Order: sequence, then C-alpha cells, then structure tokens
Amino acid sequence: MHGAKSGAWRAVLVMVAILVIGGCAAGQAKKAKPSGFLGDYSGLQKGGEGQAQLVYVASQIKFSKYTKIIIDPVTIWRNADTADIPPGEALDLIDDLDDVLRITLDDHYTIVKEPGPDVLRLRVAITEAEGSWRVFDGSRLDDDDDDDEDRPPPSKSTRSFVGSAGVEAELLDSVSGTRVAAAIDRRVGARTLKPESSTWDDVEDAFRYWADRLRDRLEELRKRP
Repeated sequence: MHGAKSGAWRAVLVMVAILVIGGCAAGQAKKAKPSGFLGDYSGLQKGGEGQAQLVYVASQIKFSKYTKIIIDPVTIWRNADTADIPPGEALDLIDDLDDVLRITLDDHYTIVKEPGPDVLRLRVAITEAEGSWRVFDGSRLDDDDDDDEDRPPPSKSTRSFVGSAGVEAELLDSVSGTRVAAAIDRRVGARTLKPESSTWDDVEDAFRYWADRLRDRLEELRKRP
C-alpha cells in the first residue's frame, strides 16, 4: 500500500512539474526590441494595459476621416530571429497574417489600392516567428513531423515548448506619408499538451490577436474628439 501511495505522489509531482513548465496561458512577452523595420523609433513609448509593448499615436490626427485603407504586402524582416524559417513556411506565415488582416479590417474599412485623403496605409512586418515543439520521453519532435502515425500519445513525461511571434506595424496618411500610429509587440503561446497542435499554432494565434486588436484600437481612435 505504501508503494502505491508513493507511486501516486510521484505521478502528481510529475504533472505539477509539467504544469509549471507548460501551463502558462498565451500572452504578451516581457520584451519587444526594435528590429529596424520601422526605421524611426524615437516617438514610441511604453504601451498601457491591453496595448502593444511600444506604441505611438499622433495626437492631432482625426482618425474619423479615414474610411479606407491600403494594406501593403506583409513582409518578414530578416534578422537573427527569422533567418532560420524555411522559405516555404515563411511564405505561409506572410499569407496567414496578410489574410487575417484583410478579413478583420474589411468590415470597418474599404480596402483600396490608391492613395487618397481618406485613406490610411498599413505597413506590417513579422520580426520574429518561432514554432512550438514538444518533447516525448526526452526526445524532441517537431509538431509537423511526417511520422505522425508513429508518434506516441502524450504522457506524463511530455513537455510543450511555446511558439513566439513579434511584429512591427505603422499606419501612414496615404497622401502625405506622415506616420499617424505605430506599434511593436511580441507574444508567446500557450503551453499545452494537445497532440493535434501544429508547429505554427501559437504564431497564428498571435496574428489573429494583433488583427483584432488593431481593428478595435482604430475604432477607439475614430471616436476620439
């Protein structure tokens, strides 16, 4: 009986360790460093609660006048945090972020291709993208490994390592080129043990979060006096 109790306690301790290592919710990372994409970072300041880590909003701009938007092609800013992303996967990430931005903003702005006095221009770059991966019984396996059928199910010795993503973005007046807003942010994913998760789930979740937050923030700014 004593041995059974000891075994049960060991199992509990293992699960506690897994939860400590891999039970954090998705959220904003502690730091976001400028990558170079925006060029000028002098006006950015630490964001408040619910905002990006570094933000800039022009104080005199009437955002209510903008009813249309040009969305420049999303890019991946090449640096040490993005250099190892395989080209095909990089293109998929670019397409994913571009798609979610267009879908999310489409209900609030007319997406156009030509500048005008009522047109914003959005520039966005992915500055970091690291896929998540898991360890099974001490062996690292990428989530998109081709040998899915041979992969063991999650066990008490399974740990998840989160993905992370960084982005820089700016909004310009499409006629003058004046910057009206800018942001830098970095997010990390939820550490889960779900076997159906794919390598880039955490990154794609960050993309959806940023698109939703951009839409909501622009709606707030449109109501600003």
